[in-house]
Amino acid sequence: FLDLNPSDFQLLDRYRDRLAGDADALAQDFYAYLLRYPATAAVFLDFSPERLEQITHTQAEHARNLLSSHLDNQWMDTMAQVGQLHYRLGVEPAWVAGAYILYWKHWDQIIADEAIPQEDRSTLRGILFRLLIGDLMAQLSGFSGASRETDAERQVVFDVLLQTLSNPAAAEDATGDRLLNESCTLLVSKSNLVAWAGYLLREGSDEVLTPRCMAGLHLQELRIHKSPEDPCWMAIRRKAPVIITVDAANAPEWVRRLPSTVKEVACIPFGNEDLPAVGVIGVRQSGYFQRVGEAYFLAFAHVGNLVLRTRSQALKDRLTGLPNRQLFLERLEQDRLQNLRRERLLGVGIFDMDGFKQVNDRLGHRAGDALLRLVVERVQRLLRVGDTLARLGGDEFGLLLPDLERLDDLDIICERIMEELRKPFALDGDIVSISASFGFTICPMDDGDAENLLHHADLALYSAKEKGKDQCQLHTWVMDARISSQAAQREYVAQALQDGQLRLHYQPIVSSSPDARFPSVVGVEALLRLDDGKGGIITPSTFADSLDHPRLARTIGRFVLNAALSQGESWHRQGLLLRVSMNISARHLLDPRFSADLEEALAEHPGIPADFVEIEVTESAPLRDFEMARQSLARANDLGVRVALDDFGTGNASLTYLQKLPAQTIKVDQGFVRNIVNDPRDLAIVAGVITTARMLGLEVIAEGVETLRHAQILSKMNCHSLQGYLIARPMPATAIPEWIAQYQPPEINSGSIPTEGSPHVLVGHSHRVQQFIAALMGEEPFPEHVVEPGAERKCHLGVWLQTEGLARFGNEPAYPIITARHKHLHQLAREAKAALDAGQNSETLLKAHILKIENDALLAEINALMQ
Repeated sequence: FLDLNPSDFQLLDRYRDRLAGDADALAQDFYAYLLRYPATAAVFLDFSPERLEQITHTQAEHARNLLSSHLDNQWMDTMAQVGQLHYRLGVEPAWVAGAYILYWKHWDQIIADEAIPQEDRSTLRGILFRLLIGDLMAQLSGFSGASRETDAERQVVFDVLLQTLSNPAAAEDATGDRLLNESCTLLVSKSNLVAWAGYLLREGSDEVLTPRCMAGLHLQELRIHKSPEDPCWMAIRRKAPVIITVDAANAPEWVRRLPSTVKEVACIPFGNEDLPAVGVIGVRQSGYFQRVGEAYFLAFAHVGNLVLRTRSQALKDRLTGLPNRQLFLERLEQDRLQNLRRERLLGVGIFDMDGFKQVNDRLGHRAGDALLRLVVERVQRLLRVGDTLARLGGDEFGLLLPDLERLDDLDIICERIMEELRKPFALDGDIVSISASFGFTICPMDDGDAENLLHHADLALYSAKEKGKDQCQLHTWVMDARISSQAAQREYVAQALQDGQLRLHYQPIVSSSPDARFPSVVGVEALLRLDDGKGGIITPSTFADSLDHPRLARTIGRFVLNAALSQGESWHRQGLLLRVSMNISARHLLDPRFSADLEEALAEHPGIPADFVEIEVTESAPLRDFEMARQSLARANDLGVRVALDDFGTGNASLTYLQKLPAQTIKVDQGFVRNIVNDPRDLAIVAGVITTARMLGLEVIAEGVETLRHAQILSKMNCHSLQGYLIARPMPATAIPEWIAQYQPPEINSGSIPTEGSPHVLVGHSHRVQQFIAALMGEEPFPEHVVEPGAERKCHLGVWLQTEGLARFGNEPAYPIITARHKHLHQLAREAKAALDAGQNSETLLKAHILKIENDALLAEINALMQ
């Protein structure tokens, strides 16, 4: 298209040496021209004189070679590459065109020389003009090709961003990982020049950037430690992109080790001080980012910021700002790997608040939230740099304690936290006290993955709760064995239920009143039993965990409701008007379907009136969800069913439940009843519960009544009903009618015991003296705190004399006489016991008689003082 033919090139070859003879001067004029203009001079601003001389020489060679090129394909391709290079260096086409004018002027002066014949001058000028045009067009072709390539790259970047952000799945990506991975993968797959793309984040306390995602190269093991010279950390510090070529003198080792296909790397920062991050893009051409423009890739930093904000929202607890369970597990995995490399111990723990539920129920959820924030503040003050505190849900928190040198370090940290959390908290004018229970496992001694480590810490926490709370327990493999055993136990119970091997036995509840106007047998409690199929009966103590398991709680609960009501209905038809009580598990009570289950059971058994049905609940259900428990119990009352609070007194929220839960009966826990003769505290608790219940109009049933002495004391304290082995052991339903027919109430008349209305301490004291005298006769066991050294300060009356008695009557003249007589009473008891041990029977009887007389005198003096 330039209309150059072989004859033209022959003519050009004839004068080539003359035209090329002054190429060095042409090259010098060429660069002098470029250096005259600021825009072009800026390109060579950093060039040394030596380099300028070198490129001047190269330019002279270009002029000579152009004359001999004949514009063949090889030359045209080379010039196209030069044009591409000009584009990458930012050399504008106008500058190149200006340079060609210099070429033309230089050669035109040579042609004007008389040495070239006149007839060849015009033809030669035309040939040279077309030669320059062809050379320029080749360079412009390369320039425009590179420009189109750059535009295509820009379009790729734009398309990748658009495709990534418009993907509906991105909206469901809680952590942003999918968004990051997709943007990197698409950039590498769609661009011809991007060889590698990824994101690196610094998470945790270590000053190390680790890959979040990588596309194009397998660099997941890359770790970039903080260094002021590293381009990634430099970008974070400057808050601006840093571009570095692979062969740069200051390129760090990780850049130099990149494959040869990568020529240039851009490090684009985003995130914040708490979570700094860098986008890294490796390309196949130097100068790529200058041509395409950094602004296009800053958009990826904006995507990164969007991801981190989304990630922060998804992985942080809104109430406390702490990491949530998902982020905790991620950090756990990171800390686990890092501690393995460092050969240090990693403590993985879970703790929760003992007593938090009661605070929440009493003061409301707002106070509970405030308490959680205060707990976080206190714990964070005690943690080291690098430790992680996370909220796993509710009042449960996770702890990561890396870089432990020995187990003692864990004990020290936990003890500090527990001590701090025992201190009272101020909540809007209220002062509350709680404690914390901790469960820990230690890596690498426990070599499980993150999920297993957390599970083992949870087992240890469960153990800490079982052992009394406010303590720290380490995971052991025995705990795993116990969990496996519990799982096998659940399967066994489920199969027994399916095979009809679950049974109900019934334990009678009787009145403590001798008044014949009232029925002596009040009712029965239905107690679950398991028939092992071999003639043996298994009690719930061996499978208690299964009864409240999510799989079994409701199914077993429905079985108990229907079986107990069916039996109660049968008894009522026989004329045995017994109240039937049954235990309801916490999980079944809190199940939204419980009220419907109860209503359905009542409807299916109309032969037993609803007011002869009583459900017993422990405080574990209200502890889990007070409002749901209250609503379920209120609905039971609406149906006419009675509610009993079982095992009353064992929890720390019992009085709150008395006030707020709809109950008609209190069952005093057997743990208090069994030791009322020996422990003044148990006697005081039982007396307090009975007094409180009667004032509230509630019926009181004492469980664990095993001796006549128990029955006599409880009767004197006006406890309504008794239940325990003294009365009867649980028995099959078929045995109940015969037992009732033969039942004779226990003899509760106990001689010179203080009358009804006397302080409980005098009732307890009198029975203790009676039991001691009976023990001297070999009829009962000896009570505690009678003959031991210092027993007069530990017995029921001794405790009262040192506390309430001293406060009320300490200034009375009779008070020291009473304390002296009480001390003498114990001395007489010691002498009587010594005589018994020595085999002096007559002396023993004499001392017992004197002991009774002295005690009667003591009681008379105390009663006179009280009146």
